[in-house]
Amino acid sequence: MESTASSKRTEKIVHSSSKMAREVDTDIRSSNKRGSILAFLLFIGMILSYYDRLAINIAMVPIEKELLLNPSQTGLLLSVFFISMSIMQPLGGWLSDKFGARTLIIISMLSWSVFTVMTGLAWSFVSLLIIRFLFGLGEGPYHPAGLVVIRENFPEGKRGRINAFFLSAQPLGGVVASLVATVMVVKLGWRWTFMSAGIFGILLALAFWLVLQPRETPKRNVSGNKLVKVPLRLVIKAESIWKIMSFKFLASVVNWGLMSWMPLYLVKEKGINLLATGGLIAIPYITGFLMYNLSGWILDKYMIGREKYLAAMGALVAAIFLYCMSQTTSIILLITFLTLTTIGISFIGTTLFTIIIKYAPKEVTGSVTGLVTLTTQVAGAVSPIVIGLIISLFNGSFDAAFWFLSISALCGMIIGLTINNNRGAVKS
Repeated sequence: MESTASSKRTEKIVHSSSKMAREVDTDIRSSNKRGSILAFLLFIGMILSYYDRLAINIAMVPIEKELLLNPSQTGLLLSVFFISMSIMQPLGGWLSDKFGARTLIIISMLSWSVFTVMTGLAWSFVSLLIIRFLFGLGEGPYHPAGLVVIRENFPEGKRGRINAFFLSAQPLGGVVASLVATVMVVKLGWRWTFMSAGIFGILLALAFWLVLQPRETPKRNVSGNKLVKVPLRLVIKAESIWKIMSFKFLASVVNWGLMSWMPLYLVKEKGINLLATGGLIAIPYITGFLMYNLSGWILDKYMIGREKYLAAMGALVAAIFLYCMSQTTSIILLITFLTLTTIGISFIGTTLFTIIIKYAPKEVTGSVTGLVTLTTQVAGAVSPIVIGLIISLFNGSFDAAFWFLSISALCGMIIGLTINNNRGAVKS
């Protein structure tokens, strides 16, 4: 009798353990599926953000004609987005920390999509200027809120790869904008180009709302201690944050400098037609997409606690091949060096944001990201102007511009080597 009772108890325990194991396995599969969907949505959202902001460059030709714009008005329309986005990115990061990334990412995508639709409804220069300013305010929180989402929904060992996948949408977005927006403008007109993109964005915001359902969050960390709220003033005082911001600014000077002046350089200095120039520039974009993802895998697999060295190596690679670009007369070598420079820049961007989402306190991830992305927008405004001045000072020669960018990359490398990329990285 005792043996029979014991056997029944054993069977009951085994059955209970098996049931628990199946439940755990189901939870893991469900979590992995949700994570994959979330990573895909973040990726598509980033592509759309770059499409929306770059499509205006292509659509400006028919817009100028229809709205009778002068060059000064055109320049202001192209710049106003960066002005409002620079204002909103640090504020959007802080709001993500305060109200939650789910709220901010949905509001951001919904608002910028509405203003994208309104771009297609603009009736004058003033109306378009106001709409593009509001568009920048709407898009500003997306990047910092996206990194907070990664921080909150993925384990530390996967954050480098997920962050890299998220950021790799930027160069791919450049390719999509160049190809798709051109076809859309020609076939459907500039108004429907923006309205269709805005409608797609509204649907994407709905998808985020469905996938990012609030989940119960632990009130204690793994050690059992209460999470400590880190005041923003301490983050601002943190030495390594300013180093990360400085490094990101210099890397963005290189990136935006190349993006803004390379088409003109290929057309004016190398005599390549505009259509062929677009095809050649797509090569570094596509390579950048691949290298963003490769660098994320390297960070998670081999560079834990040593992330800064990958960023420094990327800066050194960029500096070397920027100088090589100034010395070559071969188009093939020029594009090869440009592609290798793009690889170096992609390693920098992935690494710096990975350091933030791995080592910065969870409570200020959005705030720190907003401050760092602010430097990108400032560099986007400053770099083209400085390069233009350098070219003018050197009698139209682009060589000095490549030297300037190479020196910027070297300075970034030096700063990067001094970053404290561990869990004390944002302590003052």
